[in-house]
Amino acid sequence: MLSRVDSAILLFSRGLLALSAAACAGILGLVLAAVVMRYAVAAPFRFTEELSGLLLSAMAFLALPFAMAGNANIRVTLLTERLPPLPRRVAWVIGQLIMVAFCAIFAWESWGIAEFTIRLNLSSEQARLPLGPWTALLPICLAITGFIAAWAALRPPPEDRPQPL
Repeated sequence: MLSRVDSAILLFSRGLLALSAAACAGILGLVLAAVVMRYAVAAPFRFTEELSGLLLSAMAFLALPFAMAGNANIRVTLLTERLPPLPRRVAWVIGQLIMVAFCAIFAWESWGIAEFTIRLNLSSEQARLPLGPWTALLPICLAITGFIAAWAALRPPPEDRPQPL
C-alpha cells in the first residue's frame, strides 16, 4: 500500500512525464511540419533545429522525476540482491544519497547558468527564442528528482516492497 506522499509523488511525476511526452510529440510535429514546408512550399522554418533541441532537453529532464519515483532507472543489483536485508538497506540508502548529492550539485551548477541566462535575457542564435525558461527547467527538474531520491532513501529498497507501476 502506497502512502499519500508516495501517491502524490507518483501523480506529480506522471504529470511531468506527460509534459515530456508532449515535448516528444512537439518535436515530431515540428520536424514533420518543417519537412512539408521545405519540400512542398520551399520555405523551411528557421527555428526547427533550435526549438527541437530545446524540446529534446526538456523531454529528457522532465522524465527524470518519473524514472526516480517509479524505480525505472538503471540499477546494477548483482551484489546488492545477494546481501542480507540490513546491508541491502544500507546500500540502498547510500545509493540514494549519492543520487541526492548528484542532483544537488547539478541543480546548483545549472541554476547559475539559468540565472545568468535569465538576467541577460539571452535568446537562441537564429530564431531568437528566449532561453531563460528552458535553462530554468534543468535545475527545477533536478531538484525535484533529488527530493524524490531523498524520499526514496526513507523507504524500503524496491525489492522489499511492491512496485508502484
